Amino acid sequence: MSGSKLPCSSIENGTLRLEYLTTTGPRIVGLYLHGMEGNLLAETPDVHWETPHGEYYLRGGHRLWTAPEDPSHTCPEDGLQVFKDKDTVILRGSVDAAGLEKEIAVRLDGNRVHLLHRITWHGDSPLELAPWGVTQLRLGGMAILPLSDRGGLLPNRNLVLWPYSRLTDDRLELHDDVVLIHGRGREHAFKIGNLNSHGWIACTLGSVLFVKRFTANETGRHPDLDCNVEVYVKDVCIELETLGKLVTLSRDESVMHDETWEVSAGNFPPTLETARKINRQLSQ
Repeated sequence: MSGSKLPCSSIENGTLRLEYLTTTGPRIVGLYLHGMEGNLLAETPDVHWETPHGEYYLRGGHRLWTAPEDPSHTCPEDGLQVFKDKDTVILRGSVDAAGLEKEIAVRLDGNRVHLLHRITWHGDSPLELAPWGVTQLRLGGMAILPLSDRGGLLPNRNLVLWPYSRLTDDRLELHDDVVLIHGRGREHAFKIGNLNSHGWIACTLGSVLFVKRFTANETGRHPDLDCNVEVYVKDVCIELETLGKLVTLSRDESVMHDETWEVSAGNFPPTLETARKINRQLSQ
């Protein structure tokens, strides 16, 4: 059971068990691989902060966000509804104080979790945003960002850094084919992003490999200096994040964003050799 004391429920198959909150969110708080101990997702019951709309509790796990980051869009997440449609669970939040309605539909398939995110805008004026899937994993792993291997004369690789990110941070490894971010807890945060053409990012967690696949839309505009993937690490988790394209929503319009998680057992030490082997396998 995840560390959350809030009401929750779960779905499972012969490979995975997934836990989600039933009264607040939408939030996935537990991911377990049968035969392995422990929650793969981070648990952050003590992390919360004040917002213009009231106290916000992070909860840990996986959440749906909007980019670019706007403090006025961070709201308490009460009033969740849970629906079941055959093998799919739909977590639908109420319209929050900012005018946003968030929904995550989840389905298990072997060692995969299929997620379809939906954000609906209920404000009066058009709003530009990008859907943003944020997955907080437990510390101790190593995130892998593959870099483009296409040739040519024009630039095809961008690395975006946040103001608090230090180039000398020992959690960062830069290589020609991959960027590695180690999940070591520190008081200061580190974050990096880029425009990913491979359609996946991954994180090793010792005896487990977590892969997040998404639709790599290289055309159009993305937030955060054109990022569709980002990795963040601080003191309680390492985050794997994917972002859709920027869209302008009028009242009652929605935008969708899909992800597929793959969870595999094995031996995945946090090394460059491991990262390159995973990169070769996933980029085929």
